[in-house]
Amino acid sequence: MDVATAKTLVSLALLICIAIFSYVSFEMFITQMVKDLRASWAQRAAAAEAVQTEK
Repeated sequence: MDVATAKTLVSLALLICIAIFSYVSFEMFITQMVKDLRASWAQRAAAAEAVQTEK
């Protein structure tokens, strides 16, 4: 294997690792965002229900 081929393979491996890391990070970000939104909706619903029962 010559040097150019080795550099190309290392660059490809690095690019694949960066792409996988970016995908996993983005997926975790979206999952956490959805979880936080659902929690806030539940809190708003509970607060609205408490206000309605006080009336």
